[in-house]
Amino acid sequence: MKLQAILKAITTAFVAVSQANNITYNVVSLVPHNQTMGVLIDDRIYPLTETNKDSTLLHYGKAPKSNSGHYKYVILLKDNHQMVQCENFTRVVTRQVKSTLNECFGRPWNKFNLPLLPTILPPLPVINRVQTKLHVDGEIPVIHLFGNQSEIDLVHKNQTSDIKIELNMTYISPKDIKSFQSITIGLSGHSTRGMSKLSYKLKMKKGTDLYGYRNIKLRATSADRSYMRDKLAYDITRSVGLPSSGYSYVRLYINNQAIGLFGVAEAFKKPWSANEFNHGHKKQEHGTLYTTDVGNGKNIFGSASDDTFGGKKNKTEPVYDEINRVGRSTCDLSYLGNNVSLYSSGQYSVKEEPTVGTANFTKIMDLTKFISQQPNTTQADNSTVSLWEERIDVDSFLRGMALEVILSNSDGYLVTGNNYMLYDDNKSGRLILSEQDFDLVMGTSMYNITAMHGGDYTEFPGFTVRPLMPRLLAVPQFKQDYESLLVNITKHLVNPKILMPVIDGLYSMLFEEVTWDQSLPRVGSDLLLDLIEKSNSSAVNSGRSLFSNATFKEAVYGPDLSNSTMNLKQWLAFRSNNLLMFFNEK
Repeated sequence: MKLQAILKAITTAFVAVSQANNITYNVVSLVPHNQTMGVLIDDRIYPLTETNKDSTLLHYGKAPKSNSGHYKYVILLKDNHQMVQCENFTRVVTRQVKSTLNECFGRPWNKFNLPLLPTILPPLPVINRVQTKLHVDGEIPVIHLFGNQSEIDLVHKNQTSDIKIELNMTYISPKDIKSFQSITIGLSGHSTRGMSKLSYKLKMKKGTDLYGYRNIKLRATSADRSYMRDKLAYDITRSVGLPSSGYSYVRLYINNQAIGLFGVAEAFKKPWSANEFNHGHKKQEHGTLYTTDVGNGKNIFGSASDDTFGGKKNKTEPVYDEINRVGRSTCDLSYLGNNVSLYSSGQYSVKEEPTVGTANFTKIMDLTKFISQQPNTTQADNSTVSLWEERIDVDSFLRGMALEVILSNSDGYLVTGNNYMLYDDNKSGRLILSEQDFDLVMGTSMYNITAMHGGDYTEFPGFTVRPLMPRLLAVPQFKQDYESLLVNITKHLVNPKILMPVIDGLYSMLFEEVTWDQSLPRVGSDLLLDLIEKSNSSAVNSGRSLFSNATFKEAVYGPDLSNSTMNLKQWLAFRSNNLLMFFNEK
């Protein structure tokens, strides 16, 4: 008996020591129901048979620490644990850890060391941005949406309609797991609704948020084969001190289907203004946030008899030509007359009401009237500087318009009279401008290369058509400040020396992600291409280029695809060289 007791004690101690050396391995992977995950340690496979209670994508289990410190994740058949697939690289674990990060099967890194852009202009004084973990450079979390598959199919099959459903969501980053019940899901965008890879908008219940934000957008980057123009443009916007969204990437899954790689951007809805201007303090006063919509809510795909948009039957007509060429826009700060309802009927949409009172559209009407009364052909003197500065934050307008030209933005204020924000700062009483939605920038365009990327900024499409810039630059001080911004931003930020290392880093980080994304079946249809083909627009050939089958490498490094769409590397050299030569700065 004594010997048996001794042997039992030894066995118990051995097991305890062995278990003490175990750590928890965590891996994200979508596998069929007849498969499971495992970890290969010192030539032995240990099944990871547990899944997270809030997402079947996250597999975990305990296994020993490797003697060598190396391990690999494997996919196994569930019934006999026969190996189906093994990672083709080796991971390293330190002996101090008790649990791995939430790692992604087939990806050799958890955090990629990305070069970051310098900050070249101080943030506008009005900006007091909250620090958030929503955007972590070099990390790609997972968003898993799950719920009623029939409702999900309904949304995807009616991609031009504004159908909203409720789904549950689990967010998995390398270090965090966050779960949300009954969040509202809908499709996002206007023209992007006509692409096979769809964009989404997510809204969390009141009282819940994802790192401070209740409303976020998942941007499909369908028109950008480089997958990084949005990211670069948002980062550049912040680098020059303008209010805007952060931007990062996620892998999206819906139920048991991989949807793809998406950009994460903040939706400009509550509590965005508090997070951007008031350190996240929601109870502090802030002003109205307006965004612009040149289509005025029109559905560009349907007809009066068969389409529903925004929950209402609309008389709609194709407006593709109107929103993709320089022409009249009802939200480009044109004076529409002394009837305030002309400004509040959808063109200038309120995204956030002020904390006190209601949106004051009279301020926009008065600004447009003031602009219309300023000279635009002969230079004024500097005596009007104070009159401008009473109404707008001139610095924000100059920075924003400099960015549109430098980034070759073909869907912003200048070209389409679209996709910009106005924030009514209740402290200064002035309107502040910033940019949003960078679908068609940095070489992806509906216009030819000469028009979009030439050195003479006054020949940029829309520059002399829209009411703002000819009148603003008639003031000598503002013209000098604007040209200094063009030179400064180009020399110190948007040029190959500064930006190419960032592009190279993103390319390396995203290569496997893009390969995965492009291998996936799409849940939508390419309705936009059909619309382009049916239109009589001169932009048809340019529109086709958005649907090119360029590889990821070609979209970043070349060769070019058409006379309107350039690869990022060539665009950057061409753009910066033309601007600097124009100002004799080369």
